[in-house]
Amino acid sequence: MMPLSADCRALIDALSMPVFVVHGDGRLEWLNRRARRVLAGSAPQTIKNLLVSPSRSEEFLRVMRRNQAFSHLAVHLRPPLQDSYIASTRIARQGEFLDCWLLELLPRQLVVGGMYQLSQMIQRTTVLKRERAVAEKTARMALTQASRDSLTGIANRRAFDDWLAAALIQADQQQDWLSVMIVDLDYFKAINDTHGHDLGDQVLKRVARLLGGALTRRGDQVARIGGEEFGVLLPGADIHASLKVAWRLVMTLRHYNVGCPAGDSWHPVTLSVGVATRLPDQMTTGRDLMREADRSLYLAKQRGRDQAVHGALSAQSDPPRADAG
Repeated sequence: MMPLSADCRALIDALSMPVFVVHGDGRLEWLNRRARRVLAGSAPQTIKNLLVSPSRSEEFLRVMRRNQAFSHLAVHLRPPLQDSYIASTRIARQGEFLDCWLLELLPRQLVVGGMYQLSQMIQRTTVLKRERAVAEKTARMALTQASRDSLTGIANRRAFDDWLAAALIQADQQQDWLSVMIVDLDYFKAINDTHGHDLGDQVLKRVARLLGGALTRRGDQVARIGGEEFGVLLPGADIHASLKVAWRLVMTLRHYNVGCPAGDSWHPVTLSVGVATRLPDQMTTGRDLMREADRSLYLAKQRGRDQAVHGALSAQSDPPRADAG
């Protein structure tokens, strides 16, 4: 290796920390002014002369060669350097890396203090991350609880209104159909009055599960929006498709009433379903759509219950053959 230039030595001499220029084989080429002052004029020839355990010098040099910049805190230095730690930086000359390092000695209080501060910062960061994760989980749980019906476990009116608002925006953007249904249990009050609210609650839970299972299209949603009323959202469903789904719900309860085993905690119940559809180019609000579905539900009740009615179809409709089997 060529000797360090005068300019390079001047720069290293200006550093406030003791600095040793060391070759890859452990030979010390040069010490800056601060290092010479600390060593009181002595001139060590190799890195071994600085280490408490000279036998570890080869291990230290191997570690140093594997790391371009590092702090080797396991190395103990001889007096008067015993309170210093080594940080190493490989130097280059004219763009070419040389087998030469600047060993800068850092005061113990600076290294230990910096490590302590870093440790404290890491601990604070970890605590903050943990607290944030707990807060986010709590917020998600609170939002879920606020959007769930406590009895049936399905979504509630708040969630349904949010779904409907989002579905309207999507329908506008994609110029698509959008249908909603209001599903009402027929004569449900009589079940509560005759058999008690416990059985009525069991019926509501069972109906919620059956409705959810009968919705087979991706994106369809069901929520409990009132006492014995359920709302169903059908994105992309036109008039005939939505009426077909409505009749499927009616027939699901009919079949369940017939097939339910005797002694089960179930009372036969039927559904009346009102359906409304928003055309792709129609400027109907969510409230208007729900009002139209409610009017269709009223027609289903007037026509004898246990059926589905779409307000856009004036004639009474029978269950589609595909869903009646």
